[in-house]
Amino acid sequence: MKKIEQFQITSLMLSGFKSYEEPTELVFGKPTVITGGNGRGKSSIADAIAFAVTGCPFFGERGIDRLHNENNPDAAIRMCFVDETGTLHELNRTRRKNRMTITYDGYEIRQLDLADLFGERDVFLSIFNPLYFIEELGEDGKKLLERYLPTIPHETVLSQLSEPVREHLKNETILSPEGSLKRCREEIRGLEERITYLRGQKDLAASQGESHEQAEQELTLQADTLREEIAELEQRQFSGMDVSDMQERLVELSGRYEEAARDERTDTSKLREQLQTLREKIARREGEQYQSKFTEALAEASARVKDLGVRYQRESAAYKAFHAGMECPACHRSVTEQSLPEVQAALKKVLSELYAAGSEQRTQLIELQEMDKKAADTFAQFKEDDLGKWAAEAAEMEQRCASLAEQASAETERLRAEIQTLTADLEYGNLSQAEYDHLGTCREELRQSEAKIAALQTMTAAQLPDFDREIAQANANIAEIKRKMADVIAYISKRAELTFSQLKMNRVEISLYDVVKSTGEVKDTFKFQYGGRRYDRLSLSEKIRAGMEVSELMKRLTGRNYPVFVDNMESVDDLANVRPTGQIIMAKCVSGAALQVKPVRPIVFAEQRAA
Repeated sequence: MKKIEQFQITSLMLSGFKSYEEPTELVFGKPTVITGGNGRGKSSIADAIAFAVTGCPFFGERGIDRLHNENNPDAAIRMCFVDETGTLHELNRTRRKNRMTITYDGYEIRQLDLADLFGERDVFLSIFNPLYFIEELGEDGKKLLERYLPTIPHETVLSQLSEPVREHLKNETILSPEGSLKRCREEIRGLEERITYLRGQKDLAASQGESHEQAEQELTLQADTLREEIAELEQRQFSGMDVSDMQERLVELSGRYEEAARDERTDTSKLREQLQTLREKIARREGEQYQSKFTEALAEASARVKDLGVRYQRESAAYKAFHAGMECPACHRSVTEQSLPEVQAALKKVLSELYAAGSEQRTQLIELQEMDKKAADTFAQFKEDDLGKWAAEAAEMEQRCASLAEQASAETERLRAEIQTLTADLEYGNLSQAEYDHLGTCREELRQSEAKIAALQTMTAAQLPDFDREIAQANANIAEIKRKMADVIAYISKRAELTFSQLKMNRVEISLYDVVKSTGEVKDTFKFQYGGRRYDRLSLSEKIRAGMEVSELMKRLTGRNYPVFVDNMESVDDLANVRPTGQIIMAKCVSGAALQVKPVRPIVFAEQRAA
């Protein structure tokens, strides 16, 4: 929706709003004077206009239930106004049963759409209500101004500075002057720490130069004494000893020792391989199990015996249960009392044959089982004999291994002892353990003394840094950085001056931040003064005059020229401190008088002019 840059209210209809129970139509002009006694609805008009645009009353309170009339709960406001082109518009806001409805020129819209038209709530109320900015926004007023204050271009700030400062800063990219100052202060601290360090190093080098010479003399004397003591011990160490012969003897013994150890490993290794092979053979024999060759024949004989037994039991049961009147199992004729003995004799014969066959098969099974047991016993005896013989062989091999190891160990131990004795003689010579240890200590102390002497000589020969030149350069860098800081501080101060010039008013002074001249540091602040006095020290008339100036300031910064509603105008003699622009609505309290809304000059919109 198109932004409304300025408008003037032509009429206002109120119904169910605060003291306005029935629909009431009010006509406005430029300017408009509202008079009446207390409680007659003057302030309600201000609340109605603010509520129509922002959804909040004159001072921006959130709770709107108090705006409803006690007898008519359906609140309705219609505000007619002309914009900067002279076009007439109609804004309606109704609230029925907690449902808010907004229409603009006949179309239903949202509060968000109104914000696009008239600007955010705090902007509109800061223009419409002269007391809103300072009394309601407080510190938030600072943030509101910062959002609408235009940024001063870098070139504009440079153009206001002196020629030397402009020359220094013309090639500088100052995205954040405060950040540049912070970096400069950090660089200065770093350089000052560097100067302190260099001065300490200079003093240290001077004191070390004096001590190095004395330390070198003491170390040289100590080294000479150690060399004399070492020479005396070394001369006595191998006096009267044939060292060469001892070394040859040591080589011979070492060779014999290695040969004996090698032979021991070879002989023992072969014997242990044989022993391992025998043990594996024993393990395999122990794992062997008897495999019967009679298994299949035994199974078949057992099956035949079982089958004959089952048949015998079945036929025996049939013989015992057979009687006259049953069917003959052979000819399938019914058996009579006369033929019963003949049939029974035939059945008995079958039983005898089955019994004989079963007995014969059982005898064969017993013979097979005896043969299988004899074969199993023979296998077990052979296995036991083999394991006994091989176990004896393994025990004999183990004894031989132990004997060989013992013999070889005695020989290698004798050679090792002789080698150790000869090695000790070659190391210590004629010196005792204490003398030998002292010789080692003297050699180590001599090595350390010589290393310290070499280090001192290297340090003395090394070229020392030019500390004075580096300190002078650091001081020059600090001076240059401070000059740069002075230029940036001048830049910040000028930028602040130009920024505050946009807040310039007749008698009102607003400060958003202070610039510390010595450091250029920008400190947040929010000061509001009228005629050099704090806001909380002002009278009501002075607060109204101050608020009118702020209202005009907000118009200038936001580019929106909206009506201004001045309440309690009876407290103000005049508004000489400000030249109001746009429509002014002035409300005065007249004791006991009825409400009157008087348009001083009517507002003509485009259609009227055309007519």
